[in-house]
Amino acid sequence: MKPFSALYYVKENRKRSLLLILMIFLSFGVYVGGLYVTNPYDNWQYHIDTYDKLVSVGANSSDFTAYRQFLDKAASSGKVTIIELGQYNGLNWETVMGFSSGQCAFTFRSVDDFKSFCKLKGIECDYDNLKSGSMIMSDKFAKNRALSIGDKVDKEYEWNIFSEFTLDAVTKEDGYTLYFIDNDTQVSSMAILIGNGIEGNELYDYVYSLQKGLDNPRDVYVYNGVASDIAGQFEVFDLIYIFIALLLSIILAVTINAAFIGMYQRRECEFSVYRAIGISRKRIIGKIAGELLLLDAIALAAGTAVTLVGLYLFNNLVLYPEGKYLRYYNSTSLFYMILCNVIIIVPLIVTRCRQMLKTDICEY
Repeated sequence: MKPFSALYYVKENRKRSLLLILMIFLSFGVYVGGLYVTNPYDNWQYHIDTYDKLVSVGANSSDFTAYRQFLDKAASSGKVTIIELGQYNGLNWETVMGFSSGQCAFTFRSVDDFKSFCKLKGIECDYDNLKSGSMIMSDKFAKNRALSIGDKVDKEYEWNIFSEFTLDAVTKEDGYTLYFIDNDTQVSSMAILIGNGIEGNELYDYVYSLQKGLDNPRDVYVYNGVASDIAGQFEVFDLIYIFIALLLSIILAVTINAAFIGMYQRRECEFSVYRAIGISRKRIIGKIAGELLLLDAIALAAGTAVTLVGLYLFNNLVLYPEGKYLRYYNSTSLFYMILCNVIIIVPLIVTRCRQMLKTDICEY
């Protein structure tokens, strides 16, 4: 193996290389920390996707004339399916960070309305035991609240439950979904409009056009702010994470750079010989960069494997049984982990090249 090969140095200095690889491996703390901090927002992603395919509308006043006019116009178009809702009920779920989040649920006024919703949304559910007074949850939500089929909830269980309900069915949706059926519920003057072949901006634009065509458009409100509302609530978490990620990156960069100074001081004689025998600056820089990038690549590969296995075990042994989870991938976490790695490796290459290019054979 050629001495100028990056692998040659790693092979000949296994213990030192392993120590430095472990230090670079610590940058994966930024990635895992990002998964943890962004988890409460991530819990809402399924709801955000759901609201992209439907629109909530309601009456702004006690005069329901405009509201009924709005629903009649929507029904006659054939572009949306209208499901009127009953009085709101809701439960919170527990996040991995230890605080409660939630309150995204629908109360249907009949089993047929719930069936229509499931059909339009592609939700699989066992309807056999459903009736007025039934509660339906996703499997993840039920585990999160430690509820089983047949368990009952009421206002004493949670302040935002206004009748007694029995958990009669569980769905397999990828989120904390919650539905109620109450034939006796008060008319809430609220409905959801689910697009028949239209969704997202096209659906919202269509609904807004119906609202603008009313005699009193202000008497009907249209809600489409789930994504922005949730993002606003968790914005502070993102700012805290960014600050911690950058701080940890700088600490790791300084610590690892200090460790490499001592390591490369022992090699000053080696590099002074290279310079004395006429090895070009370009080849010396290439050797140093190659060695450090190889160590970095090994650390990243090992870190990826260990992190994924660790997350898999943690999810399956600890979080899933409690109805919680951490995603294996998050774009924000990946971005700041890569940024952390860049903050570590780029200054390291620059400073070590400058250090070795100053060596002089006359000093030895």
